[in-house]
Amino acid sequence: MKLSGDVLGKLGVSSADVDRYLEPLSAAMARYGIESRLRIAHFLAQVVHESGHFKHVEENMNYSVDGLLNVFGKYFPSRTMAQTYARKPMMIGNHVYASRMGNGNEASGDGYRYRGRGLMQLTGKSNYKAFSSWLEEDVVVAPERVAQQFAAQSAVYFWDTHHLNRLADTDDIRRITEAINGGLKGFDERRLLLEKAKAALRDEPEGLSTPAVMESSDFKPGHQVVPLQLNLRSAPRVAPTTWMATLHQGCKVQIVSQFADGWVQVRVPISQTVREGFVAERYLAPLAISRGAFDPVEAPLPELTLPAVHLQQNLKAITRAAETGRAYPLGEGRRPHRTASKPAARAAQLLKIIDYLDCAAAAHRRYKATAGSTCCDIYAYDYCNLAGAYLPRVWWTERALLGIARGDLVPVAFSQSVRELNANALHDWLEDHGPQFGWYREVDLTTLQAAADAGEVCLLVARRNDPNLAGQIALVVPQQDEFQARHDAAGRVTRPVQSMASGKNRKYTVSRSAWWLDDHYQAFAFWRHP
Repeated sequence: MKLSGDVLGKLGVSSADVDRYLEPLSAAMARYGIESRLRIAHFLAQVVHESGHFKHVEENMNYSVDGLLNVFGKYFPSRTMAQTYARKPMMIGNHVYASRMGNGNEASGDGYRYRGRGLMQLTGKSNYKAFSSWLEEDVVVAPERVAQQFAAQSAVYFWDTHHLNRLADTDDIRRITEAINGGLKGFDERRLLLEKAKAALRDEPEGLSTPAVMESSDFKPGHQVVPLQLNLRSAPRVAPTTWMATLHQGCKVQIVSQFADGWVQVRVPISQTVREGFVAERYLAPLAISRGAFDPVEAPLPELTLPAVHLQQNLKAITRAAETGRAYPLGEGRRPHRTASKPAARAAQLLKIIDYLDCAAAAHRRYKATAGSTCCDIYAYDYCNLAGAYLPRVWWTERALLGIARGDLVPVAFSQSVRELNANALHDWLEDHGPQFGWYREVDLTTLQAAADAGEVCLLVARRNDPNLAGQIALVVPQQDEFQARHDAAGRVTRPVQSMASGKNRKYTVSRSAWWLDDHYQAFAFWRHP
């Protein structure tokens, strides 16, 4: 599809900058395959962030002492040294970029001459040389041309030479950010821009893009999963930190490349998006080989649109203080809701809902555990209901679903046409029906926490090995001053901010361990609802 000025405007790019960059950007994007909605959305999110909404196309080296120590601390081991260079842009550039990226020593002047330019900050003489070859224009002799004439092309050059279309096809903003930034600096804003770009592109005229799941035309499955479950991992090794998703028996995958020790890199559709990861090859079978009960179904059955269902709403007797009526939605007056449109306001409203429900309050007996059971499912239901994200407390029985499939008008009758869902059942419901009701599955906690911070409803759901024992649902909620997510050395979230009714109820918590990786659970998943 063709990039429009309206899309750039919705991402905060001024009309003057739209006029300046739209034509060269559109031409270069089309030439190098940045044409699907998913690729365009990821490209724009990163470029808009990196360039400060297209305002910064030349690196400003005019740093103060504190700025030098904060940004280039490794090059200034003492404050005294930083004071010598502060507010001297040419000296700073020549020092921090000396003798790397193809630059000469500090005296050569290459550091400042080949400082960052363009919408994606092309930096270093060797990169200017490579860009010259790609562009077929000499910008080494006149590096200022990158900012003045080729700012848009330089961004597409970086994207193309780092093969980021492939990561965009898998909707993997974390790996794209790491490829561009070397870490996860600015991840929250990048993800917010991505959601804005996706929304803006959905408003574009129909017929200009490919279908959602298979926005990647490269997905050509040749194998399927043989065991009941198989873990998709971010690296070819078994570790809690490499888990991405659980693939089920019969799931189709495409092998991309072979790795040592029996690992293969694969592409697989998850929640209407093609993802990329690693699995052990011995658990895959070619689609051409018959495997009996788990032969792949080549022609998918038509999907039945199912109606949401609740028991009677707005019953005044159903309160936070009442132990009875837990299958019913809350009926108290003046309940808070998530109604705002801006991310910060939506996040604030989610925190108000959590404070209102206050699962840890002694008076709120609705969320107190009973013998052998927690109330995490009830708490998650109330939270989602107030936030406007459908999560069932009761769901249709098999007989009712057959009636709905026939077109019958099925009345809601507890224990007859609907039944309660516990946490284990909700894990499966989200897998089977969640996308129909606006739920998106995520594969890493960094993205999930960023979504919560932007005001989205986020869940972490785990199913027990023993179906007779309680599973677990935790809300992943916006960070606050006193509750911040924990990160690893690379800046990835390892334990998000949570709210949970799990026997010992906690309104806000950051767990000491990744409880969802406990051996008591056979499967877990991350979900978000915009």
